[in-house]
Amino acid sequence: MRKITKAEGEIWLALAREHGFGSDEGRFTLGRFIVESRDEGGLILRVITPIPAVTRAPESVASVAAPIMFDRTPANEIIIPGLWWRRMFEKVSEDVDAPDEMRQMADTIANTTVCNDVLLPADSDTIEISTPNSHGDLVRCEALPPDTRMRARLQVAEIHSRPSRA
Repeated sequence: MRKITKAEGEIWLALAREHGFGSDEGRFTLGRFIVESRDEGGLILRVITPIPAVTRAPESVASVAAPIMFDRTPANEIIIPGLWWRRMFEKVSEDVDAPDEMRQMADTIANTTVCNDVLLPADSDTIEISTPNSHGDLVRCEALPPDTRMRARLQVAEIHSRPSRA
């Protein structure tokens, strides 16, 4: 995990703006990505804004504590949980600032598919960012930097119908 340089921050903000995820005030939403391509059962995703190890830091974590890190396999591969992807697709589908086509695709994926955990190589680049907990205190987190690419495997979600009440 490394610190972000000022030059990287400026490049990443321009990237976020280019894809509709950044504001003129220099703000952007964390965890945004685009689908670069699709293949049999998977999507190639490109990170546009940093993806933190948590979507919201717990209030019990002090800002001076060690950073919140991604979970890892015994081989030190980074684990991005499948449920995290579902939450991100849901958030993109609800983001009024995201392009309509992107929101529609995110809504369809969130409601019809299950995403497997994504494993990234042990030597993947990660950065340190700060994200607020529910009290607004900044907590240090490990994050994937913009331009990280990964393959997300999708499966059709099983739909369980409820028995009708007669």
